[in-house]
Amino acid sequence: MKIKSLFVIYLLALGILTSCKVNHVAQIQPQRYQIAQDSLPNVAANAAIEALIQPYKVQLDAEMDEVIGVVSRTLVKAAPPMGTLGYWMSDLFYEQINEYLKTEIDFAMMNSGGIRIPTLQEGKITKGKIYELMPFDNMLVVVYMDAAAVQQFADNMAKYGGAPISKQLRFEIKDRKAQNVTVKGQPLMEGKMYAVGTSDYIANGGDAFFVDKKNKEVGVLMRDAIIDYVKKQTAQGKPIEAQVDDRIILLDTPSEN
Repeated sequence: MKIKSLFVIYLLALGILTSCKVNHVAQIQPQRYQIAQDSLPNVAANAAIEALIQPYKVQLDAEMDEVIGVVSRTLVKAAPPMGTLGYWMSDLFYEQINEYLKTEIDFAMMNSGGIRIPTLQEGKITKGKIYELMPFDNMLVVVYMDAAAVQQFADNMAKYGGAPISKQLRFEIKDRKAQNVTVKGQPLMEGKMYAVGTSDYIANGGDAFFVDKKNKEVGVLMRDAIIDYVKKQTAQGKPIEAQVDDRIILLDTPSEN
């Protein structure tokens, strides 16, 4: 049974047992009573509710506690170039989008705010941990940009010292501008349209820069893409890992503005 289905059953069970019978009021005679706080009913502790939801809770816990891979070294959410968690996620989204669409995009990126935990700790990783990492139902999307837009996008990132991007996009930051921007080792080419993997949140208004850009839905939740990738790596006997590299080179100190 899918995890989302378990949540629905869980919520329905709560709704059934906590609903009230509807009666017609024939007469109202208001009176004031003092009720002690500790005398109020505790719905969560209701034995009937607990008995009903327990089987679903057990199944849901089993799903979330499933170990799907191993992290060889703690991945950290941090500003480039030390943000190994954001780099790892952008790299895997690039790879997974290529696999899902049976085509090759140019690079992938995500917003740091979409990473909801500060670290992915060394050791065993569970499916539940991926839900903590990406708790929202954001979908993968491909956005199409010309060379000028990619340069503008890189300049926008440069104002803040960079952002999580896949290794196919590389640039230097100097005076809050992006210079020597390359995609797959090649300088930006005028007239070329670049396919960029990202989230529907960013593509549909989370970042105003992307609002007017043509995009294509991949049809896969970002969270599910991470789970698929981790399981694939595990099946191949590979751990989850990422290294600091030179995809973004800081030649000056980023501004806080």
